[in-house]
Amino acid sequence: MQQFSGWPPPDWTECVVSWNYLLDAPFLSQELYNWCDRHASPGRYHVHGWKSTEGFAFRFEDPQDAVLFKLTWKCE
Repeated sequence: MQQFSGWPPPDWTECVVSWNYLLDAPFLSQELYNWCDRHASPGRYHVHGWKSTEGFAFRFEDPQDAVLFKLTWKCE
């Protein structure tokens, strides 16, 4: 999958990873990106802070990628 870095964030399927989750396991922040980069999908993803201080919003162009992400990681 390729990262899309345009602005504003696209209206794709969103998965929010909270700061509380990341603070419990600090190594996960890089693992989340690694998962996206290695995931065999032609779709794209976008990452941006969620409500500035509450975590990160991973947005996926393909809704199926979002479902797999949610099943793999603890997302809201």
